[in-house]
Amino acid sequence: MTIQESDFILTPSVNDASNFWDLQLLVTIKGVKGKEDRQEFKQMGYGLTLSSAIRRIANYRVMHNNPNEALTMHSYLDKLKEQEDLLIKLVKV
Repeated sequence: MTIQESDFILTPSVNDASNFWDLQLLVTIKGVKGKEDRQEFKQMGYGLTLSSAIRRIANYRVMHNNPNEALTMHSYLDKLKEQEDLLIKLVKV
């Protein structure tokens, strides 16, 4: 079984009965020598619990949405919580 959304893929680490997940995130690869930038999934974690994977996805989304911006700790934690809540809503819908 695979869990896939627009910006991440989760696959079981060992087998379909595993409680641990491997995480791939959609990253932008900068083009070199006049080539265009491209997006591809890159392995970002192995053997993660589902809650740990959710936190990593949420953190990546905050970092990706604010690449050149300095955030206060309060602002970062608010944005992180917002992304975690969005991911958890995917499960509850």
